[in-house]
Amino acid sequence: MSDLGYLKRTAPLPDVLLGLDEEYARILALLDAPAAIQRLVIHVPELTGVDTAFIGDLDGEDQMVLHHPVNLSGMVEGLTAPIGASLGGRVFAARRPLWTSDYRSASGITPRFKSQAEAEGLVAIIAVPIIHHDRVLGVVYGGNRGETDFGDRTAGALEGVAARMATAQVVAERARHAAEVAVHEERRRLAVELHDTVGAVLFTLRAGIQRLRDEPLLDTEVQYRLGAIEQQAAEASAALRGSMRVLHAPPEQVALGVALREHCRAFAERTGVAARIITLTELPSLPRARMGALADAAREALLNVEKHARARSVVVSVFTLRGGVAVSVSDDGVGLNDDYTRRDGLGLASMAERLARVGGTASIGPNEDGGVTVQAWIPT
Repeated sequence: MSDLGYLKRTAPLPDVLLGLDEEYARILALLDAPAAIQRLVIHVPELTGVDTAFIGDLDGEDQMVLHHPVNLSGMVEGLTAPIGASLGGRVFAARRPLWTSDYRSASGITPRFKSQAEAEGLVAIIAVPIIHHDRVLGVVYGGNRGETDFGDRTAGALEGVAARMATAQVVAERARHAAEVAVHEERRRLAVELHDTVGAVLFTLRAGIQRLRDEPLLDTEVQYRLGAIEQQAAEASAALRGSMRVLHAPPEQVALGVALREHCRAFAERTGVAARIITLTELPSLPRARMGALADAAREALLNVEKHARARSVVVSVFTLRGGVAVSVSDDGVGLNDDYTRRDGLGLASMAERLARVGGTASIGPNEDGGVTVQAWIPT
């Protein structure tokens, strides 16, 4: 067919994908999304039988940008096209594979893209969305230099590679975020250590100098020199406080993760119950008030686990949801009992009230582990 066609995959993923496992493990170890995607797209021709391959990323809300061409001249790199006038844009919107046996005669494609395809010798093109948790991260393309009616096997192979690309991107993003949170936690530890050591020494030094200056028989010149030393110690203390503020204040991108980790750590230290945090998606920067409301809601939920759940473990998940950010606190305890459902015992009403001030909501319900999940949500 010369126009665009959809594919419904019914065949299982090709066995050839199994041979990628060892390489895939090495790719995930990179923990770098662009490098991982580049390593994966190289395998598309051998895994799917197509001649060429490349990746499309969403740039803003209205255009796609192409990257990582394989078996092409390189002219594709950085090429952009409107979402509504490109094969990748339609795949992005439809969230399913789309193909054309003859790209040159397909309708609704921008002429600039058609001329680029002709220059590269591309005739048939298939595109598959890269999806993770209903979020389209990009598009992977395969192309042939002759007319081709792509079938289930090609589509299935591309979908398998796309799934691995989605996982690689998400793993890399989570690792990056976790690393940033860990770096800030170390900075805060250093700030506390500086306060307890250098700060304490400077305080003691200034106090000793002040007592010495109060001695009535001191020579005037000695008093003057002690005053200068005291001023230097004061300036050093001020510089130290400034450095500690910089070390202690988290950047907006990781502030929520840092706060949640601190609440989980405090909960685990108080109760002996394991608590871990999982960042499921990339998180946007949040205004301080909204970030604080989410972190406070998580702390309140952990307090109620401590009081009522008799849980063995707790998982705190943070992710984007419905145009906002959600934090879920899930335990494996006794479930929704009378203590949990009493409004004065749970604190859900006050939590919901605080969240409502910034446009958010709170909910509570049973989970698959037999325990309780409390979820707080705020808009971005």
